[in-house]
Amino acid sequence: MRILFTGGGTGGHLYPAIAVAREIEARRPETKIMFIIGNRDIEKQIIGNAGYSFDTVPVAGLPRKLTPKIVTFIIKLKLSVMKSMMILRKFKPSVILATGGYVSGPPVIAGRLMRIPVCIQEQNSFPGITTKKLARFSDTVFLGFKDAGRFFSRNVKTIVTGNPVRAELLDTITEDSSAEFGLDPDLKTVLIVGGSQGSAMMNAGMSEIAGELADNDIQILWQTGAGEFGTWEHLSDYSAEKIKIVPYLDNMGAAYSAADVIVSRAGAMAVAEIAACGIPAIFIPLATAAENHQEYNASSLVSKGAAVMITEKEFMPEKLKSEIMGILNDPEKCADMKEKLSHFGRTDAAGVIAETIIEQYGN
Repeated sequence: MRILFTGGGTGGHLYPAIAVAREIEARRPETKIMFIIGNRDIEKQIIGNAGYSFDTVPVAGLPRKLTPKIVTFIIKLKLSVMKSMMILRKFKPSVILATGGYVSGPPVIAGRLMRIPVCIQEQNSFPGITTKKLARFSDTVFLGFKDAGRFFSRNVKTIVTGNPVRAELLDTITEDSSAEFGLDPDLKTVLIVGGSQGSAMMNAGMSEIAGELADNDIQILWQTGAGEFGTWEHLSDYSAEKIKIVPYLDNMGAAYSAADVIVSRAGAMAVAEIAACGIPAIFIPLATAAENHQEYNASSLVSKGAAVMITEKEFMPEKLKSEIMGILNDPEKCADMKEKLSHFGRTDAAGVIAETIIEQYGN
């Protein structure tokens, strides 16, 4: 069996593909796997570190306005479709699984032209433009959120699976994870994650309340992002025992395990991981995300009482502090959020997708 995965732009499109690839390999070790990704260094690093072979296409995103960039887009799209066809002819996949991002477009189009079956995995509750355009070429669309189903026509086959969460992330959750970060396991801990690059707005807001939280015996594990780390690392001097500031968290499983509440952006995979780990969350959706999809992602949990959301328009440091204290100081509310999260947190999504693909295309 040969499977070609395609997706990219961010880790949010690549980590689900890797999770499914791992599950397929566990069930069919003889499976040959290859990726088509974009030219960004982060994409190459993620797939390379995962140990998979890959090739790249030069496609660019579709300009939102009519500008001369549209000509460049068309040229790169044609070149990317042609290169994808060459890769497919050589690799001869049984099926293509696309996990989003504009990089997915050319391989899916090429696959359709060559009569190769195509499946799509959509992470967001509000599907991206690439997924909506390519869905008509696919056999099956695997949905991370049930709400996303309403955006597809009836002739598109959809299966709600949840989003594939990396098994290695769940495997690193341990009872003594607090010690890994020099935290006291007997104190409540807030985890702050503004995405892998960090969030200037969230960091600035947190800087105004970190000292007050520490004074209330609340620990803070704070990922600033590499670019922001130098600006905020001095704040740990206020209370080195209770305020731990890092540029990046390599072991997210341990960080999730140490946290009693998390303050996070609402990318689809962040929401999926938080739900799977059962952590009460305060989501601050990125307002500039395409189609405002982060707010849609967070709303899926917030509407059921499983999480709290503060939009960027509403964001104030005092409001964030109030929400943090409101969860940590109310054991019943915290337990209720965890119970409701259990209805969203799926750890079997990668396995379900892998089994479906093997059943349909394994022969």
